[in-house]
This record gives sequence, C-alpha cells and structure tokens, in this order.
Amino acid sequence: MAKKEKIKKAHPLVKAFFAKLGENFLSVLPIFLIVTVLFAVPGIVTSSSKWESYVAFVISSLFVGLGLSFFTMGVDESMSRIGQAVGESLFKKKNLFFIVLMTFIIGVLVTVAEPDLSVMASQIGWEKITLIAFVGIGVGLFVVFGVLRILFGKDLRIMFICFYAIVFMLASIVDKRFLPIAFDSGGVTTGPVTVPFILAFGAGLAASKASNGRSGEDAFGLTALASVGPIVAVMVMSLFMDVDNMVYTLDISPLESLGGWSDFAPVFFSLVGKYLLEELKNVAIAIAPIAIFFFIYNLLFLKYRWKQTVKIYVNLLYASFGLVMFLAAVNVGFLPTAQEIGKGIGSNPDLVWLAILVGGLFGIFGVIAEPAVHVLVHQVEHVSEGTISSKSVLVVLALAVGGGVALAVTRAYFGFTLLYYMVPGYLIALGLTFLVPKIFTSIAFDSGGVASGPMASTFVMPFVIGFTISTHDVSNVYENAFGCVAMIALMPLIVVQCMGLTAKLKKAVSYARTRKAFMGEDEPIIIDFTEERA
Repeated sequence: MAKKEKIKKAHPLVKAFFAKLGENFLSVLPIFLIVTVLFAVPGIVTSSSKWESYVAFVISSLFVGLGLSFFTMGVDESMSRIGQAVGESLFKKKNLFFIVLMTFIIGVLVTVAEPDLSVMASQIGWEKITLIAFVGIGVGLFVVFGVLRILFGKDLRIMFICFYAIVFMLASIVDKRFLPIAFDSGGVTTGPVTVPFILAFGAGLAASKASNGRSGEDAFGLTALASVGPIVAVMVMSLFMDVDNMVYTLDISPLESLGGWSDFAPVFFSLVGKYLLEELKNVAIAIAPIAIFFFIYNLLFLKYRWKQTVKIYVNLLYASFGLVMFLAAVNVGFLPTAQEIGKGIGSNPDLVWLAILVGGLFGIFGVIAEPAVHVLVHQVEHVSEGTISSKSVLVVLALAVGGGVALAVTRAYFGFTLLYYMVPGYLIALGLTFLVPKIFTSIAFDSGGVASGPMASTFVMPFVIGFTISTHDVSNVYENAFGCVAMIALMPLIVVQCMGLTAKLKKAVSYARTRKAFMGEDEPIIIDFTEERA
C-alpha cells in the first residue's frame, strides 16, 4: 500500500515532465525541420562530413528537448521561488542600505552565473574574465536602480530615457568595433538563470507594495533595467582597453574531426563527454553561489521549514541538470551546425536573400524555444490576471525577433554601422512609452531582454558569424556579425508596445460604443485617449 501511495504521489511529477517534454520538442521541431531542408538542398552545406554533422545535429536536438524539459520543470520551484521569497523579505526589512547591498550582491551573482554570457565571452575570444566582471558590476548597479524605482514609485519611462541617453553618449566615443559587443552584452546577460530570478525578485518586491495599487506595473521592468547595465559597463571598459589589438580567432568546429562513418560514434560521444564535463563545471560554478546565498539568507531571515528548503534544492538540481544537458547539446550540434549553414549560404553571392529568410525563420522559432521567454509570458498572463494571454505575447515576440534577425543579417552583409539601427529604434521605443499603458512599457522592455537568450547566443549568433566570414572576412566579425543579439533585444520593445497601443485603442472604442448605446444614437462618439492612473 505504501508503495502504491508513493507511485501516486510521484505520478503528477512524471505527468508534468512529459507535458514539458512534449512542449519543448514541439518548440525545437521547427528549427530541426529548417536545418533538415537546408542540409538536403545541394550546395548549401558542402563540408566533407556533411551527413555525419547532420546526424550529430539530430542527436543533439533530442538532448536539447530533454534539457529544456528538465530545466523548465525545475526552474519554477527553484530560481523563481528563491527570487520571490528574497524580494518579499527585503522590502519588509525597511532598511535601505541592507536592501541596496543585498540587491547588488544578487545582481552580480546571477550575472556571473549566466551561461549565455560565458558563451558569448568565449566567442569573443579575449578578456573573458574581465568582460564577465564588468558586466556583473553593471547588472548589479542597474538592478539596484530598478529596486529603488519600485520602492520610491519612480516613472520607468523617465529612467529609460535618462539611461539610454547615457548609452548613446558613450556610443559616440566608443570604438566602432567594440560597439556591437557592448550592445550584445546587454542581450545575453538576461538568460535562463538571470531572468527567472530577477523576474520573481521584482514580483516579490512589487507584491510587498500591493497596497499602493501598482504591483502589476512594478512587477516588470527590472529585467529591462538589468539589460542596460552591461551596455554601459562594457562601453566604459572599452575606454581603458587597447581595442586596436582586438583580433577575432576562428575556432575549428568540433564536427570537423568527424572523418567518416567508421569513427563517427567514438568521436561524437567523446565530444559529448567533453562538453558534458565542461558544462557541468560551468553550471556548478554558476549555480553554487546562488545556492550558498539562499542557504545563508534562509538561515538568517526566511527560516523556511526543511521540507520547503529541500524541495527548492531538489528542483534547483533538476534545473541545473537540464541546463547542463541543453548547453552540452548546443555546443556539440547546434552551434557548429548554425555556423556551417551560415558559411555555406554566404559563400554563394546569389543566396543573400536566402540568408535573410533563414535568419528570420531561425529568429522566429528560436525565441519559441527560449526557456526564459516561457517564464516571462506565463508571468505576464498571471500578473495581468489573464487579460494579456501568454500565447499572444509569444506570437508577437516570435515575429519581432524574426524581423530583428533578418535585419541583423542584412546589416552584416552591407556592413552598416549598428547605430543606424539602434538610434532610430530606441527613439521609436522610447516615444511609444508615452502612448501606451505603463504595464505594456515594462513588459516590452523586459521582453527585449529575455528574447535574447541561449538560442540567440548559441544558434543565431554563430549563423550570422558564419555568414559574415564567408561574405567578408574574419577581420569584419566584430563589427558586422556581433550586434545580432542587440537587434533581437530591440525589436520586442517596439512591437509589444504597439500591441499595447492597439489594446488601448480597442478599449477606448469599446467604451465609446457602449456609451453611445446607453446615451442614444444622436450622442456623438467621444474617445478618451487619456490613460487611467494606476
């Protein structure tokens, strides 16, 4: 009887895992199908180990789906739970210095823990530790600014205008080769570790202030401010560096060692073992500080019961295991395959249009596979009490990111400076903040941060790098290829706010029609575009 009861208790967990498994395999399936078509078309992928590479990609896709399933199952009851608990308890302390100090430490810890940042730093190929340190400090400072905004009820729009003014003033004096790296740093910082924690942390702080009626608005925007910090920090870092010695080093794809079918199995599984051990170390180093921080903070302040604490740590292990599997599979099959496809398409001048199309499709379906995106859209639906559906936000984000990647590929080919996109794009985004409900502004800027996660840094970025190497030269990679993550982060800022503007207009028209129905046919329709204050 006891055994049956245990099985019954375990059944919901197993059921939840298989539900996540189905969702994540459906998310990865479109990218898998696109890659399959591109491999089947002659003249795109031309390497001698073409089909061995494809099989490696197929196997990696299976492990990506499994990894995402374990991660998404564990993150809700670990990172999100920790972030919300700490956020709620900090506000209750009523000690501003303590709140600021803890917030800064949290910002630095989750940033250093972010695998996406490490992936990008590795692709840059120099000053990895220095870059991560500056980015961590930048995130820590700007998360503090975000928390102070929540505590003192400051207008998020004004903060965005001020901070982006600083960004573009710095951009005017930063070396053009360094500029795309700075903007990309802001995008990759908000990944699968950072986003669940910061979103929940902000929600916890906002929930503690629910009495002022602004909790829905305050629950978002923290991730967006955290994304600005790395841009400023990396630009400042560049002012003290010798950027003239920046040289991009082209790494040999691990799949190049697949000489034929006879040695496929030993080579492939040795690569899998290598990356599993490497990512296990990286994830352990990343997650350990957060686990230790929670242990100490819980011991001193939260005082959870041991069952609650054990549950959080077990789910943290689930999330960590999934993240290791995901990153290892990405490094073995996804990243080299994306770069190979980019090189193949870029080697044919007549296929530039195909690169733009494929890039757009990778962007659309890549964002659907992003773990952090699913965390965000469900929290949007929860905070808005169902008025903003998770599906509608996901569709809008996917189309926006697809457009962003298509523009990034176009920029890489023609060699346009990134500022031609960033300046008008952010001017439009900041202008829209005065026309849409404030909650949509917060959601939009958060969406920009979370859309540029692991799939962007491990699939889209190498695709654009491969394309740039074939169409230009290795020396153009920093200036032309980097910046694609920044484009991914920019587009949601505009389209999600347009979504909010549409919702606002529909509400106004509906109100006017209702008023006319009650007042009579002769009463003129008056649409009030003024925003209700929260």
